[in-house]
Amino acid sequence: MAAQYDDIAVKLSDWDVLPVRSEYLEGHTFFKALGSVKGQSVLDLACGDGLYTRQLQARGAHRVAGVDISEEMIRVARQHEAAQPLGIEYHVSDVADMAPLGVFDCVTAVYLLHYASSPEHLLRMCRSIHAHLKPGGRFVTYTFNPGFSAKGPNSTRYGITMLDFPESPREGQGISAELHAKTPFTIHFSHWSRDTYERALREAGFHRLTWMRPECSPEGIARYGQEFWQDYLDNPHAVALRCER
Repeated sequence: MAAQYDDIAVKLSDWDVLPVRSEYLEGHTFFKALGSVKGQSVLDLACGDGLYTRQLQARGAHRVAGVDISEEMIRVARQHEAAQPLGIEYHVSDVADMAPLGVFDCVTAVYLLHYASSPEHLLRMCRSIHAHLKPGGRFVTYTFNPGFSAKGPNSTRYGITMLDFPESPREGQGISAELHAKTPFTIHFSHWSRDTYERALREAGFHRLTWMRPECSPEGIARYGQEFWQDYLDNPHAVALRCER
């Protein structure tokens, strides 16, 4: 995973403006699932170039740390921090083998769990996340939709295309998606069922797992209309998941 993101780091700034990643859809859903972080400590995993890490700090978190497996993505994140210091710390690590960074009120991860290479790797990720949370803390993630359907509406118009997606994907099957940024690029990850995710999370110690389908914000509907978003909302490529410690 590190290698693919090292290669595409400079292209991800274009990805952030695609409809599928917009504040109207992904950002709106993610922050609704997360709730207020004002005065809280937040560990942002799979932080990439710090897109959401910086937003967490802007929303009033008193301590924010970002972690990503890609050295190149963290290099870009640190460039943002150097240009506009916010007090955010960044670390390079595989979440499954992450050194202790303290305990946090909440842990976030936009696009992380579906990069697990096996159920055992997924469990190690979940245990590491759990260990970084205070009692009563929450883990909120945005991950590939286990229920995505090859027969459902295609999400190409929103900036992403699933490549040769099978009608009945196997557990752990490799999946590829093309992102239609200014310079298109392809990402690769693994398909895991909802049961596999939940089994790993519960074994790691989480409870009250709440899945949330994407929602479009009132601003997004006002700008583009409900009809524009409907195909994606009917068959989203990713969903939010909130877990309580």
